[in-house]
Amino acid sequence: MSKEEVLSYFYTNSTNYGIKRTFIILMCGLVTGMIIYLTYYITSEKIVYNRKFNWSLVVMLLVTVIVMLMISSNVAISLGMVGALSIVRFRTAVKDSRDTMFIFWAMAEGLCVSSQNYRLAFTTVLFIAMVLILSSKIPGIWNRYLLVVSGAERPIDMVEFQLKLKPYIVSQRIRTANRDADHEELILEIKTKGELKLEVIEELTTVSGVTSVNWIVESGETVG
Repeated sequence: MSKEEVLSYFYTNSTNYGIKRTFIILMCGLVTGMIIYLTYYITSEKIVYNRKFNWSLVVMLLVTVIVMLMISSNVAISLGMVGALSIVRFRTAVKDSRDTMFIFWAMAEGLCVSSQNYRLAFTTVLFIAMVLILSSKIPGIWNRYLLVVSGAERPIDMVEFQLKLKPYIVSQRIRTANRDADHEELILEIKTKGELKLEVIEELTTVSGVTSVNWIVESGETVG
């Protein structure tokens, strides 16, 4: 096979997507992306909801669809895109493993939509959305907190502190204890059967020697 025949094969063996067909594929991708958007919004446990990241998931899905349509439309373009995308480097670290999961979910759904396997795309996106929403509503057996207790000149009365804390917790462990001439700080890891109430914090602040009590929940939110 000559060079001209090889080039002709690459350029002629392509799939021509019309405007109507392309629009239908993109609309299916948009619907799938909006389901992911709503799932992220409903299951978000952060105080600061990242709306920009959520919309980027929808756009990422659509971009995945566009890239896959381009690759399937022409073999020569697909080879060029492999070389172009190989030099792309993403240096922004994703700190939350949950966000990483949503990124891969959006990419996978984009691949399903671009292959025009709509039954697979809608079945999987609805199933995963249902699992995530239900799992976010099921309470855990234990709730974990970090209690940051600060004291001033007088030492903290640990006997009184333990007596007031004991009715609300299942277990506890001192993680850090610091004390100098005019300041004392304790960090305790506690487990509770239910959510810790503000009334508990107010009661703990009445302990002799305690000036402030803060609690930190699992997601990193500080209260009190």
